[in-house]
Amino acid sequence: MMTKLSHRAVMEDYYRAMGEGDFAHVVSLHSPDVICWMSGWSLVSGRFQGRDDLYAHMGQHVLGPLVVGSEPYVKGSRLVIVDGDLTVGLLHGGLPAQDGGRYDQYYLQIFRYEEGLIAEIVEMFDTVMVETQLFKHRLTTPRLPPAMPFHLDAPAITSALTRDGMVILAQSFADALAARHFPKAVACCSPRAEIRVIGSTPYSGCTTDLTILKTMFADGLQYTRVAAADGVAAVVLAQGGSPDHVQQYGLLIEADGESIGCISVFFDTAAAEEHVFDNPLCPAPSTSIMPPFDVTKLL
Repeated sequence: MMTKLSHRAVMEDYYRAMGEGDFAHVVSLHSPDVICWMSGWSLVSGRFQGRDDLYAHMGQHVLGPLVVGSEPYVKGSRLVIVDGDLTVGLLHGGLPAQDGGRYDQYYLQIFRYEEGLIAEIVEMFDTVMVETQLFKHRLTTPRLPPAMPFHLDAPAITSALTRDGMVILAQSFADALAARHFPKAVACCSPRAEIRVIGSTPYSGCTTDLTILKTMFADGLQYTRVAAADGVAAVVLAQGGSPDHVQQYGLLIEADGESIGCISVFFDTAAAEEHVFDNPLCPAPSTSIMPPFDVTKLL
């Protein structure tokens, strides 16, 4: 089994190579049989298996529409959690599109390792950005960026928890959201807690107004799991929504003392626009050719 230091080193090497545009080295860090889960329902979404097929598909449909080599793809990255055979990080990447516009994406990434290689990847991201900038669909009502957009900078907070304490805190928060017990969820948070939500939906941006939790999770959650944690942060995978709209979430929870100081929310923005805000993509969004992304089956 790899050590925690070597897991950290692999993820840091991954981010270094991505930043330098050394995609051959990025590919070499993956097992030939790697499983990759990509959020949403688009042509680049679902469950992929096999390193060569995965990167051929992503090269065609993600890098293909972009001006590769014009600037570094990686704009920023942050490794947040090292937990046994798992690491969790945030990545900000983007390039100009070949026919105008700009692909500017934020990712929540969970890596699972086997024998020194990345064996499984979970990526959650802004699915509206995929559809509008890679596949040139448009929202019925265009959105402007939030006044205070999502970012991946480390919050100015310090944990006073052990790993076990972080797991208990994250699960208590997730259980409160699941039960729609929003005062209990807010009680898990510090007075200065910040919520960061990806995308440009009416939910999106950065805020200290915790009532956004009641708005976003009004239907509760049917499934929650702490997928990885250390003494500083935890990542919760969750599924909720209404009967006609199943929404999947990745919640990166960072501790402030013994409370929650920052929550970064990743979700299917395209599905939210259509089913929550009655703002579908036109024409219809692209369709995955892979088995569907499902947080209940990851890792």
